[in-house]
Amino acid sequence: MFFHVEYLYMQEEEKDEITEEFVDEDEAEGGPAAIKKLRERLKKAVDEKQEYLDGWQRSRADFANFKREEANLQADKEERIKAELIEALIPALDTLELLLKHDGSANNRMLEKQFLDSLGKIGVARFGEKGEQFDPYRHEALAQNGDKHVVESVERSGYSIGDKIIRPAQVILS
Repeated sequence: MFFHVEYLYMQEEEKDEITEEFVDEDEAEGGPAAIKKLRERLKKAVDEKQEYLDGWQRSRADFANFKREEANLQADKEERIKAELIEALIPALDTLELLLKHDGSANNRMLEKQFLDSLGKIGVARFGEKGEQFDPYRHEALAQNGDKHVVESVERSGYSIGDKIIRPAQVILS
C-alpha cells in the first residue's frame, strides 16, 4: 500500500478514496486496468511536479534579476545625487579657481586643497591640466593656436565621478 505525505492531513472520506485506489494488484479486480490507471496518475503527478519546479525556477530567476536591477538603480541614484551636489558646487569651485589665478596666497591654496580633498573622498576628481593630450570626451576646445592637440591652458577645470564626466574642461590647444 502506498501513502502520500498529505495523507495525514486529509479528511476521512478522502483517506478512504485513496485507500481504495491503492490496492494490491492481486486483490484488485482487473489488475492491469488498475495498474494502467495508477501509471496515468503517476505520469500526471510527474508532469505537475515538473510544472511546479519550472515555475519555481522562473520565480527564483526573476527575483535574482529584480535584486540586480534594484542594486543598479540604487548605485545610479547615488551617482546622480553626487553629480547634482557637484553641479551645485561648481560655481564656487570656479570662483575659487579664479581667485587662485589672481591671488595664489598660501591661505587660498590651502582652502582649494581642502575643498578638493573633501570632494575626492566622495569620488569626485578635477581634471584638465596644461600639457595633457586633448581628449574630446573630457575637454571642450575653446581655441586652437597650433596643430599639436595638446592643452596649452585650462580656462575652466572639468569634474568627474569615476568614468562619468560631470563637466568637461574648457581648454585652449596649442
